Amino acid sequence: MQKIGWLFFLSVAAMSCSSDNKEIDKGMGSFQLEPGLRIELIAAEPLVIDPVAIAFDEKKTMYVVEDRGYPDPAEGGSQPTTLGRVALLKDTDGDGKYDSRTDFVTGLTYPNGVMAWHGGIFVTCAPDIYYFKDTTGDGVADIKMVALTGFNANKTAQIRVSTPVLGLDGWVYISGGLNSGDIISPGHPERPAVSFTSGDGRFNPETMEFQATGGVSQFGLAFDDFGRRFGCSNRHPLQHIVLEPWSLQRNKNLLFTETYQNVSASESNAKVFPVSGAITSADFIPTLIGRSHTGTFTSACGVIVYNGIGLSPQHMGNAFICEPAQNLIQRQTMHPQGVSFQSSLVYEGKDFLASTDESFRPVFLQSGPEGALYVVDMNRKVIDHPSYVPEEARSKLDFETGKTTGRIYRIVSKDFSGKPAEEKGLAGIGSPVEWERATAFRLAMEKRDVSASPELRNLALALPAAESRTMALWLLVAHHSLDAELLIKSLSDTSAGVREQAALLSGPLAEKNSSLKAALIANAADKDARVRFNTALTLGNIAGIEAVNALASIAAGNGDDRWTRAAVLSGIGDRLPQFLHAFRKINTASPAAVAAVMQDLGRLFGNGAALSDCKALLKETLLPGASFDWSMATALGLAEGLSGRKNIAHSSKCVLFSALNAGDQKAFELFLEKAADSAKDKNRPESVRQTAANLLGYANFSQAQPALGSLLSPGASPELQLSAIASFGRLGNPQGASIIIEKNNWSGYTPRVRSAVIATLASNPAFLEILFGAIQKGVISAAEISSIDRDRLIKDSDSSISKRASLVFKEVEGGARMKTYEEFKSILDKPGNKEAGKIVFTRVCSSCHSHGGQGGKVGPDLTGVSNQPEDALLLHILAPNYEVLPAYQAIAVKTSDNQMISGWLMAETGNSVTLKTAFGTEVSILRSNILSLVNSGLSLMPEGLEKTMSKDELRNLIAFLKSGH
Repeated sequence: MQKIGWLFFLSVAAMSCSSDNKEIDKGMGSFQLEPGLRIELIAAEPLVIDPVAIAFDEKKTMYVVEDRGYPDPAEGGSQPTTLGRVALLKDTDGDGKYDSRTDFVTGLTYPNGVMAWHGGIFVTCAPDIYYFKDTTGDGVADIKMVALTGFNANKTAQIRVSTPVLGLDGWVYISGGLNSGDIISPGHPERPAVSFTSGDGRFNPETMEFQATGGVSQFGLAFDDFGRRFGCSNRHPLQHIVLEPWSLQRNKNLLFTETYQNVSASESNAKVFPVSGAITSADFIPTLIGRSHTGTFTSACGVIVYNGIGLSPQHMGNAFICEPAQNLIQRQTMHPQGVSFQSSLVYEGKDFLASTDESFRPVFLQSGPEGALYVVDMNRKVIDHPSYVPEEARSKLDFETGKTTGRIYRIVSKDFSGKPAEEKGLAGIGSPVEWERATAFRLAMEKRDVSASPELRNLALALPAAESRTMALWLLVAHHSLDAELLIKSLSDTSAGVREQAALLSGPLAEKNSSLKAALIANAADKDARVRFNTALTLGNIAGIEAVNALASIAAGNGDDRWTRAAVLSGIGDRLPQFLHAFRKINTASPAAVAAVMQDLGRLFGNGAALSDCKALLKETLLPGASFDWSMATALGLAEGLSGRKNIAHSSKCVLFSALNAGDQKAFELFLEKAADSAKDKNRPESVRQTAANLLGYANFSQAQPALGSLLSPGASPELQLSAIASFGRLGNPQGASIIIEKNNWSGYTPRVRSAVIATLASNPAFLEILFGAIQKGVISAAEISSIDRDRLIKDSDSSISKRASLVFKEVEGGARMKTYEEFKSILDKPGNKEAGKIVFTRVCSSCHSHGGQGGKVGPDLTGVSNQPEDALLLHILAPNYEVLPAYQAIAVKTSDNQMISGWLMAETGNSVTLKTAFGTEVSILRSNILSLVNSGLSLMPEGLEKTMSKDELRNLIAFLKSGH
């Protein structure tokens, strides 16, 4: 990460409508922008109001979506408003600033996305996607058509379909908005509705056919130059959609369901560096008191992969993500990681653009006609939706200020003087300007002029930029003019990006052309991971043993990568035996790849292959000469698959042997004994020990118990402990539940492992009696059972369970601490003194907690709790163990040199643990040096703090915490 000085670049654009506006000038003066760049205001109120998305047509006219009705309605609230509209903005004098406005469309509810198409625009506005077009030239749409409908609008205006963007395949992709729907096209009543859950989708802009896609994006979707799709959601700034459901659905027995991967750090690890001091909606939620989202992404949206020329070459290919809740935009660089990517921050402690103005709310980014990065600023005092703030806190927030403002900026290099590009026809796909390439591509996709195919073929071979050659290939597909000869050349292109797209496009022609098929198969050995990945996806649709052999070679080389493995296995379908035979013949595969592939193959056989084929596979795993590591992995996969079959009668023996009733029983028993030995063998690789531990979950309890029990000690890695706990759960023997909850084992678990134990016990009715008994005996604290599980068990339909749960959770739900809390609630009836409260905080709390940058760092920073209800603050002070986040549970470690170290777990690996002590220090301890590890399940914060201060002092402390400073 770079450490650099930070400069302020201010540029106030002169506009007749706002040059003397002090608020606008103040906003422009609030920016902290990356050095070497400048930010320019190109449109502001009253020219634009509440903008949330923009799009440029080929004339460089800007369409601006204005979500003026936001944030109404609250979920389940009043009828929606119809204040939303789309404005048409023009730059009439050519100075780069917009000065003319027309209301292109009015009367919309909550519009949030726009894309130019065929002289008009698509607009997302749940439950509909509209198509609007002006055919008279007056700047007002006279064609108003519902292209698609059925997108759910039953949640807030934040959680809705959005972000239409054109893909290389000519389909329009949309963010699902974490919502679902039953989609129909009014123009095609003969088609059945397409149901989809909370994921993304796409539609054909010519036929209005709709399909569900991979990815779960909220508000933001983008393609890079080679058609790789990226999305985002609140706490997940950058996600790569790796696989599509239609690929996975080819093999009904493949249980792999993932379609996307987090490219960036996410949730609490997704750091941002606000300068405004803005609060987030999470700060209002009592259950999040220990994990404020401030300083991490909480509203990631508007993602773009920038490839314009308006910034610098170093910015090209970077991802930019808006974080409106904290008034900033972050820049991340992306690096290949296998078939996907990993991103990293460019700067340490600073973001690309940040503002001290809390009304700066960037929500959308776009690459402009001249190559600039355009920023859409909704400009609101409060950007959160009321539904995500506790009702008692809503009256304290200003949801109205900003409903008549809005800004659009562009960012360029300090010395950039470029002008909007000129439209160059089809040759424009070769332009260095991203917007010009995209516009030329869109226009060609709209026209589908077959007569242009010869020119496209030449461009696909001659254009210097790889991304432009890729565009030409896809346009030839749209023109039905792509030929095998061109694909063969493209499969050996110098650019991996071109080769990976050529591999995707080769399928239909490779079935008919032997030379193309041979070239595609040769790409199974390509040096680039994504080329091999796309080759696997295409080969899965091609018949013949050559294709199977090529798939086996890809699996042998990259089978330890879950995405590549899924791509390969999704395409073998009813060719399992042939693939297994081909894969087993390859001697150069890495052990990790063999184990991973064989486990998944075993699962595929177990899920759907004929029992005779499963018997043959099991027989092979038991052969004396077979590698034991891959044999265990295969047996585990077989067991997992067979255990899910409804027609399999499970006995007390391993589900494998019970189901197949094949082979030498003695050899099978010896096989499981060897697995038990492997699980206990500390000299074996960790992954092999985990496989063995998981396999024992399908053995006889008496055979598995000693090995699994040995893996519960504090010296074992958390992964091994989790495998053992999962196997005890699968075995379903109450004796196993007693073992995992046994006091010495329980006290040695870290919070992560303890959570797994609780989940195992609480989810199995046969284990509930043991769970309740352990609570009553004091082995574990009732407070360690999550409030969700407590509530579920108290309300269980089985009256015996419900009564027992009510009894064991009585202390937590209404016991002494809660009684103390109720007794002290009356202190909130009178005002407190925040200055006096600061003195109390320094004396009682500051050794562990910080506030305003002062104090200890043992417990959570309390600076951001000022918007918590007062009664929530009182509850957490008086009943700190009511609900203890796992990260703040107290742990005591005794080391081999008889030291006792207490603190909360900061991090753990298979080799060591790191504790944050009550003194604020960090101590790392090797697991081999741990004699005992005791997790109390309680907070480091003690109970009974009310005894250290008077009621007035407690009231003043709460007043100080509420003050925020």
